Amino acid sequence: MKKSMKTAKLVIISGLMVLLISSCKNTQEIACTEEYRFVTITINGAQLDNFYTIRTSTGDTIRHNQEIGLDSNVYVVLTDSYQQTIQNSVENFIFQGFIADSLVINEPFVIKADQCHIDYVSGKTEINL
Repeated sequence: MKKSMKTAKLVIISGLMVLLISSCKNTQEIACTEEYRFVTITINGAQLDNFYTIRTSTGDTIRHNQEIGLDSNVYVVLTDSYQQTIQNSVENFIFQGFIADSLVINEPFVIKADQCHIDYVSGKTEINL
């Protein structure tokens, strides 16, 4: 009797363990780096008076201040601050730059984002005016 009781308990405990393990969700932890990414464009030959980026799919206008540490001729197209908005997708953007209220730069960019950061896909990163 004692042996069959031990076997029954072992079967029940084993069954519960299998049930617990199979009921756990398969979650993957993603470890994002601490870096802050941004996509930039360098404009040679003139300095812009105004600039912004337009998200093509929605028409949203995205404005950035000149980032500290960037040269005066380097302009921000998009930063990681927009990552959650486009997470796990690829989006089209247009960088527009103005001098004296005249549009002088109208450059398309393709930028993607994963769970952590934005990433440059395509677009001119340097322009000579």
